Amino acid sequence: MDSFTNDIFISYRHLDNAPVSGETGWIDDFTAKLKTQLAFKLGYEPVIWRDRKLGGSDYFADVIMNALRQSKLLISILSPGYVAPKSEWCMRELSEFHRLAEENKPHHDKSRCIKVVKSFLPRDQHPVQLQGLLGYEFYEKDEESGRPREFSYLPQGEHYSRYIKKIDDLAFDISEMLKTFDAPQVTTNDIERTVYLAEVTTDRTEYRDSIKNELVSRGFRVLPDTELPDTAAEYREAVSKNLKQSRLSIHLIGEKFGRMLEGDEENSIIQIQNELAAQQSNVDPGKFSRVIWIAPDLAPVGKRQPEFIELLRNSAQAQNGAELLERPFEELKNRIIEKLTAAKTAPAKLLQFPEENLFRIYLMCDKLDFESINAIRDYLFDKKYEVILTARDGDATQVIEYHKDNLLQCDATLIYYGNGNQFWLHSKLSDLRKVRVWGRETPLLKAIYLASPLTDHKRDYKTWEAVLLKPPGYEGLSQAALDEFVTCIENARAEQLQTGSGGAR
Repeated sequence: MDSFTNDIFISYRHLDNAPVSGETGWIDDFTAKLKTQLAFKLGYEPVIWRDRKLGGSDYFADVIMNALRQSKLLISILSPGYVAPKSEWCMRELSEFHRLAEENKPHHDKSRCIKVVKSFLPRDQHPVQLQGLLGYEFYEKDEESGRPREFSYLPQGEHYSRYIKKIDDLAFDISEMLKTFDAPQVTTNDIERTVYLAEVTTDRTEYRDSIKNELVSRGFRVLPDTELPDTAAEYREAVSKNLKQSRLSIHLIGEKFGRMLEGDEENSIIQIQNELAAQQSNVDPGKFSRVIWIAPDLAPVGKRQPEFIELLRNSAQAQNGAELLERPFEELKNRIIEKLTAAKTAPAKLLQFPEENLFRIYLMCDKLDFESINAIRDYLFDKKYEVILTARDGDATQVIEYHKDNLLQCDATLIYYGNGNQFWLHSKLSDLRKVRVWGRETPLLKAIYLASPLTDHKRDYKTWEAVLLKPPGYEGLSQAALDEFVTCIENARAEQLQTGSGGAR
């Protein structure tokens, strides 16, 4: 492995350093501010090398080649000028460094090339060595006109704050990469340490960056870590692959509908990611969870975004497997860290009991909630419980007999209090009080899952008769609430095995 004297080599087109105002150009300002931020984060002043005057081929061979060889990282500052035919120096720097980096990989599988996109450049025009890498874009597209608008490095500029924030994000990631040169990183595919942080609309970019920095600083791998395709079919395939590698997905919903992809004129990338994450919740509900965040003061714009947000709030399918939060941003961050770092409260893996010792749960709901309870049924079934659902058809006599039989035979009952009103809930609890009169001899474990829609009765409801499961915001499938129910079940089963008594307590 070569010894490194430079932390960073900056490759750029000199034309991009032409001053807009005064004597300082974009590259000069960018380099100075990046160096300052890196010094704060590293605790020492990094060595940044960049060429200030190009010479002939001898100069390239002797000076630049030596600087490239001695640099840990290379930043390519992309612009239309960088890839222009007259910019052969830029492409030679990138090609030579990429070749050297392939021979010397202290970062293991991580690229030592960093892509900074100063000015909009179509993705298919990015150099082949940088294709697939996530870039740090110093511009944003106006979602109405589609016109790219560059961040300004001038303090009085319209997008100056975005420029400063982007440099800070870049400095954070570079500082984490530089630290691994002294303490080589051990790559891992551990799902427990991997999070899918969904792509967002421009009004949520800063929130996404903040969460990403927090997760990376805590040692989590954040996906996607490469550029996602621009065509719908390939995009879905790539997102699905990333979700399968993750234990948690995070979806930050903004005021805008989001961009659409070639091959799908109906769904934005925000919808696609949510849809695929909901499907992943069905595949592995015990290990995969997700969070959807809608800011309390969010004011959606356009026709389609208000409709999408209402869908998220009211559709069990759109919420599937998600904890829907409408809280301040800092509370969202705290909840994410809590979900990722809290000790698992779920019991140890269940023993395979003979059929006669299956633990049976009677899951009751109003007829309007038949679709909503499927996710709960699947979650409990994957925990090796036998789940019996409310009757969906039959005449009145059959339904009553089926209901009574389940209350007599099952070990626990879970009342899904969703669209049913308070009188419906009262009737179910009344039936539970009658089980001994009907002939039940053993105790029955009872729980109530408070689900949407939120009502005054639910908000104020309290009881000693049953375990009350309150998902945050009463929205979506709450793994935490169901884990609480599972813990109660396992405590009852453990007591049952110790005492030798039948039934749950």
